[in-house]
Amino acid sequence: MSAIDPRNTYHYLDLDGALEKMGDLPALTDLLGMLQVSLTRDIPRIEQLLAQENVLLANRMLHALKGFIPIFCSDALCAEVAAVELLSKTASAAEMATAYASLSSKLRLLQQDVEQSLGSSGAPF
Repeated sequence: MSAIDPRNTYHYLDLDGALEKMGDLPALTDLLGMLQVSLTRDIPRIEQLLAQENVLLANRMLHALKGFIPIFCSDALCAEVAAVELLSKTASAAEMATAYASLSSKLRLLQQDVEQSLGSSGAPF
């Protein structure tokens, strides 16, 4: 649970840790909004790229997500994103589709967490 809003329990989002890393709420709110946009856009786009066997572009998008995740999530999810991103440098499209299928379900839960945290006010509190 988050000290920012103790009523919320998230699957993967750690707002307390993110606030500690960011140092102030306005910066956290801005970056959280950017994460929301990125997840909304990138999760389905990576799936589409892998269906088209374009692992190179999928890798680039995973690399960008890998930059956001450590600010907001636990080490376990960070490690999984990093592992799938690393795999995307050498794997076939079929191998990547399998690896990403498991990760994408977790990213979708993170996306739900972010949307819940921002709520209608657009701020994580």
